[in-house]
Amino acid sequence: MKILIIHQAFVSPKEGGGTRHYEFARHLVSHGHEVCVVASSLNYLSGNKLSESSKLITEEKIDGIRVLRAFTFPVLHRSFVWRVISFLCFMLTSIIAGFKAGQADIVIGTSPPIFQALSAWFVALIRRRPFLLEIRDLWPVFAIDMGVLKNPVLIYLSRWLERFLYSRTCHIIVNSPAYRDYLVSSGVAEGRISLVANGVDPDMFSPDSKGEAIRNKLNLADKFVVTYTGALGLANDIPTIMRSARRLKGREDIHLLLVGDGKERKTLEKMAHDALLSNVTFTGSVPKEEIPEYLAASDACIATLMDIPMFRTTYPNKVFDYMAAGRPTILGIDGVIRAVIDSAGGGLVVQPGDDLAMAEAIAGLAADRERARNMGKSARIHVTQVFNRSRQAEQFMKVIEEIHKYSCTGGSATKRIFDIAMTLMVLPVILPVIILTGLTVRFTLGTPVFFRQTRPGLNGKPFTLYKFRTMREPYAGEPSPASDAHRITRVGEVLRKTSLDELPELFNVLKGDMSLVGPRPLLMQYLERYSPEQARRHEVKPGITGWAQVNGRNALSWEEKFKLDVWYVDNWSLWLDIKIIGMTIWKILRREGINHPGHATMEEFRGTAHEE
Repeated sequence: MKILIIHQAFVSPKEGGGTRHYEFARHLVSHGHEVCVVASSLNYLSGNKLSESSKLITEEKIDGIRVLRAFTFPVLHRSFVWRVISFLCFMLTSIIAGFKAGQADIVIGTSPPIFQALSAWFVALIRRRPFLLEIRDLWPVFAIDMGVLKNPVLIYLSRWLERFLYSRTCHIIVNSPAYRDYLVSSGVAEGRISLVANGVDPDMFSPDSKGEAIRNKLNLADKFVVTYTGALGLANDIPTIMRSARRLKGREDIHLLLVGDGKERKTLEKMAHDALLSNVTFTGSVPKEEIPEYLAASDACIATLMDIPMFRTTYPNKVFDYMAAGRPTILGIDGVIRAVIDSAGGGLVVQPGDDLAMAEAIAGLAADRERARNMGKSARIHVTQVFNRSRQAEQFMKVIEEIHKYSCTGGSATKRIFDIAMTLMVLPVILPVIILTGLTVRFTLGTPVFFRQTRPGLNGKPFTLYKFRTMREPYAGEPSPASDAHRITRVGEVLRKTSLDELPELFNVLKGDMSLVGPRPLLMQYLERYSPEQARRHEVKPGITGWAQVNGRNALSWEEKFKLDVWYVDNWSLWLDIKIIGMTIWKILRREGINHPGHATMEEFRGTAHEE
């Protein structure tokens, strides 16, 4: 399989930054897959150029991985506006690189920055290949909570872009369990989400090493060294670490290392200079392959983030590195990562932003180094068992292979054009029928004329379905709920047998909620009852008619209907849609498959396991 990954911040161990995708790509290559990564010409942490070439696209090979570096304006850390310009530049050049990459069986986008995910979607759309989206941070929610995004128009547009990508992807991978909860609460079907958690390759780290070379290089001698690694950005709340260092100025036996780079580095260095913090050293960005030696030279490590609710959902990479190195973590982050540290017994947790508590935690571990070592050992055991990168790489590969197996491109652009063209051609002809049917319902059943109900659409996203009413309201004193068979009126029976009750769904088609042809939209409560295979019926938009409708409709069992729905997803073509529409007209004229045997309508679907 040929896999295309568009990831602006992709780095190898020879560069500074997270190597999750390098490790995943290496695993894919080792199993015979071809991987091409479109990455930025700049290092995401430092903003430094990774290629001196002035070409728009440069190519290199890294451990069997083909890497295309797309030109990016070198203004990543100047300001928020210039940062966005840099992102937009990569968005455009990565599209060019995506087409230069050659054949691809699946296209993977990752966020943040979210703009690169848009590039991946576009390349997948034009190539008609499955688009897989990976969420590493919740953007734009984080930016809004941090106060970086304040303009109402920009917030609206960014949230629209977020929803757009969620609805266009075949599947979503998240690296934190809390992200999955967020997506489900946002209307994404749980069956479309896979958790491939952040983690670490434990073999990269030697917990018994003392990091003598780094200690000698930085004149740390026998000091109790506390290290932070990673980005020095606004979100990382490094000022809390600086304030803790200020409280520890009198402790000559304690020293803090800040290993990394980012937009806030100069500001932080000035803060240290002005406060005369001789107990803090900024090392700058170092290659990932050198991080194990810096952690070996450490006695404890720090992880911090700003104190905002959404940051409680994150699994920071650095924490897993600390644990694999066998070092205790002083954690200034609440939420799911706190649960990891607590479960492992791998460190101390302080309230985010509380520099006094952090200073006391550092001093406490410095006074009891044996306790610190025991915490580090427990952390190493836990991360090796639960967050091992080799196991996660295998999970990542299986998700990709499943998506490729069930190619979910759906021909969305062609299908949408066909839906609109056919609907606009038919509407003028049947509009008098729609008006007459509406008047009939009005004078026989009263108001409302339309039946409205929330149903799951593409990827399980809710929408409001419109049909003509076919059932009366329950009579006074009648048992509630009255059965459908008792509530359907004579007019309603005629509307159902002729499918005239379905006509308002043409307006759902024009809105884009539905297609003319596709699996019928069922009830929202069924979403959690589907098997993973059955849930694939939501990989295309629901339809007014479908393959199951022309092969038995309500006369089929639920299992039979769902098998036909999934068959349609895997075998869609424009000619198949035309065939189904023709068969539908014939079935309506013959009035076949209107009811399920023994029922006025289909009985409730309670799940395959229940029925078996």
